[in-house]
Amino acid sequence: MKIQDVAKDSGCSISTVSRVLNNPDIVNPETRERVLNSVRKLGYYPNEKAKSLSSKKQSLSLGLLIPDITTFYFGELYRGISRTAKNANIDLLLRDLDHEGPLQERILDGMISLKKLGVSGIIISSRLMTEEYEEVINRLRIPVVLVLSEHIKSKFSSFKTDDIKASFDAISYLVSRGHKNIGMITSSPSEDKLVGEPRFRGFKNAIDFYNLTFNPGQIAYGDNIRYEGGYHAMEQLLENRSETNISAVFAATDEMAIGAMRCIYDNNLRVPNDISIIGFDNLSISNMVTPKLTTVSQSFEEIGVESVKYLIKILEEPKAQIENGVFYMPHHIVERESVLSFV
Repeated sequence: MKIQDVAKDSGCSISTVSRVLNNPDIVNPETRERVLNSVRKLGYYPNEKAKSLSSKKQSLSLGLLIPDITTFYFGELYRGISRTAKNANIDLLLRDLDHEGPLQERILDGMISLKKLGVSGIIISSRLMTEEYEEVINRLRIPVVLVLSEHIKSKFSSFKTDDIKASFDAISYLVSRGHKNIGMITSSPSEDKLVGEPRFRGFKNAIDFYNLTFNPGQIAYGDNIRYEGGYHAMEQLLENRSETNISAVFAATDEMAIGAMRCIYDNNLRVPNDISIIGFDNLSISNMVTPKLTTVSQSFEEIGVESVKYLIKILEEPKAQIENGVFYMPHHIVERESVLSFV
């Protein structure tokens, strides 16, 4: 959508439209409102990058939306994204959404600001995407790919781990080491549809498949999927341990697993002698704690690489029939020191 389209729709000159967009106070209210109505209707967003550069031909650029740059996995994900973009001579603009306000509003604002900066496509790492996002993305008329997420109705392609299968495999690993009473710490499945729900489902599928005993005391929910959430959830499991007799715990993330390990230590118990722990992510820090954490490894870097390749293909071949959907990247168990074997 060009500024000429806005001028035609509003019945104003291009210069008037420009004044409304850049110096609205000098335009009379009636004209200003007419132009803004056309802007909203047509979904026009000024290209800030184009306005600031004199060159007519610019290289492609991609925007990356991340909810919190301090998350441990971000470095590995970013390495794959930035390396692939650099090799393709594509600029990468990062937008960190870690500020106040509802996450949904922050994501929508982030997408609009990246569009204004003239990016050719956007990579979004965030929560489960819903119809509200779809409306804005369609209006922006820009290709979008999701990483470590997916759209609730698979409208946008995403690259991630199969959380259900990976969680099932984590429990299978514990069973293969002789564990029969297994607990889990995670976020609320009803509130966290991206991590909590599918990883709990994989856990429960495995419990049922192996005919293991299970009662509600074997599962505990943290306020978040980070260290603090893991610590407090582990406190709940320890309170119920006299009834559940759990010998191992599956943590929905490595950060939760490390929080749980600290909680176990603070209660004068040891990992893995008293309770075994397996995590999910294979963050670099999981190899630095004592004992070193056994975990499910996600291919963060590969997820980043494939997401950029996908967008490049869309941008270079706009008329091509490109497969759309959820693309699962490989996962595997990394065996270290936090799981005791009874076999």
